[in-house]
Amino acid sequence: MTRSALLVPRRCAVGALVLACLAGDAGLAWSQTPFTAVGLGAPVAPIDARAAGMGGTGLGLLGGGSLSARNPADMGFYVRPVVGITYSPESVSIKGPGQDLDTGRSRLGVLRGAVPFSDWTVGVAFASELDQDWQVEFSDTLRSAAGTFPFTEQRVSDGGVSSVNFTLTRRVSRVSLGVEYGIVTGNLRQLFLRDFEPDTADVGNRIAPSAATASWAYGGSRFRIGAAADVTDRIRVSADVSVQGDLTAERDSLDVLVQSSSFQMPTAFEAGASARVTPRILVSGAAGWTGWSGSEGSSTAFVASDVVWFGVGAELTGARLLGANFPLRIGLRRTDLPFHAPGTTQPTETAITLGFGLRVGAERAKLDVAFEFGSRGDLAASGVEESFQRLSLSLALFQR
Repeated sequence: MTRSALLVPRRCAVGALVLACLAGDAGLAWSQTPFTAVGLGAPVAPIDARAAGMGGTGLGLLGGGSLSARNPADMGFYVRPVVGITYSPESVSIKGPGQDLDTGRSRLGVLRGAVPFSDWTVGVAFASELDQDWQVEFSDTLRSAAGTFPFTEQRVSDGGVSSVNFTLTRRVSRVSLGVEYGIVTGNLRQLFLRDFEPDTADVGNRIAPSAATASWAYGGSRFRIGAAADVTDRIRVSADVSVQGDLTAERDSLDVLVQSSSFQMPTAFEAGASARVTPRILVSGAAGWTGWSGSEGSSTAFVASDVVWFGVGAELTGARLLGANFPLRIGLRRTDLPFHAPGTTQPTETAITLGFGLRVGAERAKLDVAFEFGSRGDLAASGVEESFQRLSLSLALFQR
């Protein structure tokens, strides 16, 4: 019996969380699925394009308030009301034991608004959390006593989990303190479709197509506190800790509840800093730990491991384009991926980052662009290997 597989490009505007291991056949063959199809999905860094171009840091960046949604205390450095959005399309090439496959996805990474007043700042942010958006098609042949029927099978995972975060910060001299309450929510739709061709020996002998769908609804919460400080006019430091409750996943079929599960969500620690080493050069670094290992529960379909990540970057200011400020950026980042198949090594993701910005209207608006070129996993150790290219676009109004 021969089989050929094709990953179909997909586009999704939100980050996702899916429990593929709970959806029965949605697990698929590991060799035919991207990393976003394993376990609870692939975590999404809630950062803007400026941070993405500087190695995915997004903590303690000098040069105005950050659109990234990592440390709530960083929002305390806004001096004007701001609204901003970050959009990130990505193309992926997957190398598996059988053949190379191409797919893609995109997400709304961060949508953020903040209003400072006196020493306080209030804000709200929508952020992607985890991603498991994918679609796979493959061809096979069913041989039985009734006949031989070639078929094409399609399996789709569409939707996921994001968060809505409410933030309050207080600025005391050079120190900003922030608290955040996040509502973790989302939906997922999984589709299975098998379309049969006629019997190879009798075109009048047919099997009706088969299809099935399942939907998931997710709910949870998160509490995060953070602090950031300008040590000097040239150095800023930032750190935060977040604690999450369990994630509840309810599966229904034809609007009837058929399964409910809870998953332990991780505690996370992050810290970062930036320093202006010359009037034109800013360097930054950040690192973090997330305790994902408790999230697998009793599952035998995937293994969960703790995650360590870090990023470093630099920004060159002073260049101008058409009379507007035109900062240039470069960086490097590395992160573990939390979920992998049993018997495989925990995969990692590495990327080289580049970016630039454009400041217009006396710094009342900005456009940032970042490019990431990276890889995930190793074919021999992880069973699958991916290379990817990601573009991040951020637009902010009234920021300074």
